[in-house]
Amino acid sequence: MAISTKYSIEHRIIAKGKSRSGLPLTGKVLFIVAHETGNNSADADDHFTYFNRHVIASSAHAFIDDTKILEIIPLNEQAFHVQFQKPMDNIMFGADANTRAIGVELCRTGSFAKAYDRYIWYFAYLCRKFGLNPKKDIVSHKVLDPKRRYDPQSWLQPHGISWERFISDVKKVYNAWTGGSVKVEAPKTGVKDAATSNPEKVLRKSSKGAAVKELQKKLIAAGFKLPKYGADGDYGNEVVDTVKVFQKAVGITADGIYGPVTDSKLENYKKSVKKKTSRSSVVPYPGHLIKRGFCGKDMERIQRAVGVVADGIYGPATERAVKAYQKRHSLAADGIVGPDTWNVMF
Repeated sequence: MAISTKYSIEHRIIAKGKSRSGLPLTGKVLFIVAHETGNNSADADDHFTYFNRHVIASSAHAFIDDTKILEIIPLNEQAFHVQFQKPMDNIMFGADANTRAIGVELCRTGSFAKAYDRYIWYFAYLCRKFGLNPKKDIVSHKVLDPKRRYDPQSWLQPHGISWERFISDVKKVYNAWTGGSVKVEAPKTGVKDAATSNPEKVLRKSSKGAAVKELQKKLIAAGFKLPKYGADGDYGNEVVDTVKVFQKAVGITADGIYGPVTDSKLENYKKSVKKKTSRSSVVPYPGHLIKRGFCGKDMERIQRAVGVVADGIYGPATERAVKAYQKRHSLAADGIVGPDTWNVMF
């Protein structure tokens, strides 16, 4: 049996909408972008279901797990798998990844070895189909968006697969395409969950496990509340929204995804909060609500905390600043300084 017939490709195309514009590629395919989903609990079918709901203007052409290769967007259409404003795809290939490249996602569920074998086969298939060179025309998402993304290395490396090894394996399959066999060294196995398999700490919606629980505890310790579910180990909407609030507060991209940059910022933020709350000069709560019309020394302290002129008068500008502060810290943004807001401030 020829390598070219080793696997079949399933086509289950999502409906047109937010995740699939239906726009055609603007020319021939110039390169392929390698991704991994960062989701420990969702297989290819789950990702089809998710993107078919059109909850986000993001997508990829194909999702690969240990049982199937599933194309959810036609290969002659655009998929939204790399942010348009990122310049590296234009620098390297002279075009946007979304308009001239194919995006391929590796799923984390099931057997990594089986999923990886399909993954390298599919890249070889695409290179053959579009006349591409595996060594020159495959790029990682990490290279195109280095400040935010770490895939697919974030899932390959824990299994002993370097980027160079991945490209070499694709090349082996590509070269043996019409032959009967190819020898690819089996990857490491036994990776259990995000806490051990994701050393770069890339977590996103639907991630689950010990690493998510650790993140939730960090957020709570830093004063960002998770009132509905707490530290339950599930990266749901509450965590996404809270991470976005934190990211906005520290001035980084607010995408709700927890990667090394966000992790570093959160660690520094926690230290600053701990230092502030451990000082002997912590100001006790005055015992009454502080809102529009209030005047006095306590008002001056609040104004300094939220970064407005400390004139001691609670006017409209101060109220706006207090509401913004409350929102950044996952507090009720009502402009009223009660014990919760005061204790975060001081």
